[in-house]
Amino acid sequence: MQGRHWLILWVAFLCGVLATFAQFAVPPVMPALFERYGISYTEAGLLMSMFAIATLLFATPCGFIIPRYGVRNVGLAGLLLIMAGLACTLYAGSFAQFVAGRAVQGIGFGLVAVSAPTAIGQFLPADKMPVAMGIWSTWIPVGNLIVFFAAPRVLASLSIEAYWVLLIASMVPGVLLFALVIPNPPRDPSARLLPERAVLVDELKNTDVWAAALTFAAFTFGIFSLTTWSATYLNEVMGLPLVLAVSGTLIYAVASIASDLYGGVLLHKFGHRRAMFVLPPTLLLLLWPLFAIPDLTVFCVTIGVFSLISGVIPPIVFASAPLLARRPQGIGVAMAIVIIGENLGFLIGPQVFGWLREVTGTFTASFWAMGLGALLQIFTLNHLYRTGVFARRHAAVPALAPASQPPARPAC
Repeated sequence: MQGRHWLILWVAFLCGVLATFAQFAVPPVMPALFERYGISYTEAGLLMSMFAIATLLFATPCGFIIPRYGVRNVGLAGLLLIMAGLACTLYAGSFAQFVAGRAVQGIGFGLVAVSAPTAIGQFLPADKMPVAMGIWSTWIPVGNLIVFFAAPRVLASLSIEAYWVLLIASMVPGVLLFALVIPNPPRDPSARLLPERAVLVDELKNTDVWAAALTFAAFTFGIFSLTTWSATYLNEVMGLPLVLAVSGTLIYAVASIASDLYGGVLLHKFGHRRAMFVLPPTLLLLLWPLFAIPDLTVFCVTIGVFSLISGVIPPIVFASAPLLARRPQGIGVAMAIVIIGENLGFLIGPQVFGWLREVTGTFTASFWAMGLGALLQIFTLNHLYRTGVFARRHAAVPALAPASQPPARPAC
């Protein structure tokens, strides 16, 4: 059964990566979209924001329907919706149709983003959760890396239409594997005694899970702004061609994959130490202003160091959600709340970044504003530390037991 656990992890991870292909499909081809649709910076930000709005609206319902329909069925529905949304962008004859396609993709992404980590939380033992979620946390940078590396080359050698066709085709193996490998778990006997509405309401009152969601919102507020606009910044300010302008995002993706992985290991070993929680966002707060220096070497060094630090944070958030859920059937709701936070930052960050660029005429104010997210993370991550959820030494148990009482909080 141990091997089956890890197979579930890797299939969930693969489908998460495929979902991020749709999420990041726009930023690396943004200059081509500027030319094709004649859009402004604010309208370009809308392409990312509409995706995030759709995800936000469907994340909480997803957590609610998983206990009823099963994690496999919900995940499959998400992957199929992503394919439908990509088909809409392929055939979009106007900017409004393109935005509508992004909204459909966002709905599908929300279903996958909740169901895939919920499958991990349901089927992997609690003592493996920090490492497993450290692996899962690389889903976004891995997808980011692949898309930003491949997109300019596909555009240069083929066409924008071929780009969307390839994205649609990439979803097919994910659909097949998710259907074959991810089980629909039997309903927990205790779930029959508790109405599903009560499970939802109980988790919605869980302030610790909301602290994890707020942490993720503050994190993605800056990270998604950086990955969305860095290629445009390097192209406009430093004159790099598009194929080279994506190098900043590629550096981020490669370095953050490594930091996500060792972040899970560090969390497993040092989850009882406050520095594990507050030091990373403090360092990010100091690094954000350096991006505004118009020097390519400074930018590359800064984004490399930034990525090696920032990747420690997602494993904390993803691993905390299933452990902070008040009962096993509430894991899906807890994950949905976290995804709400992720996409709230995704919704606000790129839009604020693009608006500041448009009203000031430079990128300086945009980069400085991103430090506000790091400042908020210092407080929210300190709250997660004080829950003591990672200070407990979990025995190797087969499932996440219901938390009958909240864990003792370490002293301030």
